[in-house]
Amino acid sequence: MRFFWQLTLAKATSEAGNSFLYVAVPWALMQITGSGFLAVLSMAAQTTPYLLSPFLGAFIDRHDRRIAFAVAELVQFAAVAAIPLILAWHQVGLVFAALFVVGLGKAVSDATSHYGLIPALVPHDRLEQATGWFNAVQLLARLAGPALAGLTVAALGPSWALTIDAATFISTAVVAVTLPAVGAAGRADGQVPLLALLREGFAYFRSRRDLRWLSLVLALYNLGVGGLEPTLLTLGTGHWKWSSASLGLVLSGGAAAAALGAWLSSRTPAGNRNVRRRIGTWMAVSALGSVALLFTPPWVVASGFVVLCLGEGGFNATTMALRQQEIPAELSGRINTIIRTFIIGAIPLSSLLLGVTLSQSLPVPVLLPVTVSAVTAALLWARVGMARRPRTRALPFAGHAAADSLSEERPV
Repeated sequence: MRFFWQLTLAKATSEAGNSFLYVAVPWALMQITGSGFLAVLSMAAQTTPYLLSPFLGAFIDRHDRRIAFAVAELVQFAAVAAIPLILAWHQVGLVFAALFVVGLGKAVSDATSHYGLIPALVPHDRLEQATGWFNAVQLLARLAGPALAGLTVAALGPSWALTIDAATFISTAVVAVTLPAVGAAGRADGQVPLLALLREGFAYFRSRRDLRWLSLVLALYNLGVGGLEPTLLTLGTGHWKWSSASLGLVLSGGAAAAALGAWLSSRTPAGNRNVRRRIGTWMAVSALGSVALLFTPPWVVASGFVVLCLGEGGFNATTMALRQQEIPAELSGRINTIIRTFIIGAIPLSSLLLGVTLSQSLPVPVLLPVTVSAVTAALLWARVGMARRPRTRALPFAGHAAADSLSEERPV
């Protein structure tokens, strides 16, 4: 478990740094352009690269996972370090280009650490517990990050906050190369053509109806919720006249609640006999919190955001452990990046949708899309996620067998 904790703490350092990015860039764009719409779109620029995830997944599966992770962290360092200079020149278009590169690095970093390195560094019977710990530590890093970022932006300006963020990627990359080598489960994927790897990944994904439904439900959830944080930053700055420190504290409260949800998920009994019910329960908590976002008082909105994050932390940790257990190690890069194409790929659309409601003058709550998507996703999961398990069937290629839905025998 020593290497697991090295990875967990290194990734948490990077996650805390990213909190500086999430606060500093929308704040700087509001100062430069006065446009709340552009501030919200900054999240879209960072998540659009996830639409390229299947190709990134093939890259991950062909290389040592620790090296892919280190390279991804260094790419993010270079892009974030360039943003203060770009902001000084008021080149808004180049800011979005740098954020796109950050997103590419983060897509590889997250898929590699979450679904390639952790299963290789943790005993199989402790994987679900370790995943809950991993998510809780990452979210605790986000707890401190926004508050520190808000204070840094208020005291020193967004450029210093971004410089601190850039430095965190260097430390994470150094730790990455000290981890044991993690290849592609003994397969010579480096000799397999890229298109063949992609076809194999898509064939496995098509054979797993449970993974397809999970992807659909979480994509629907992110269609509204994905752009929530930059929208709250914009509302706090433009409508509620909150300071950057106050906004940082609100985001930290959400991160604390998400960390609690992730930790509680690790305390539930392992095994996938009730995994669908556990996912549904956590999604219902998020949906309940989203309803509070429809009200006007800022403190009610902030409270609803915290409850939503509690549920999100719980179902993120549960579904992450599920995917680690259910997907073969040699396919983990491709399958998880395909899934993340749908889940994270919905965030740019969420940013556009919330940007539109933020800028319109009709008497419609700005955060209505968040409530609609969270409630609809919870109801859909209750409808399809609890359905009786159908028969299993073999994959359309040799070497693996998969079920249409979760096996009742294996722990998740």
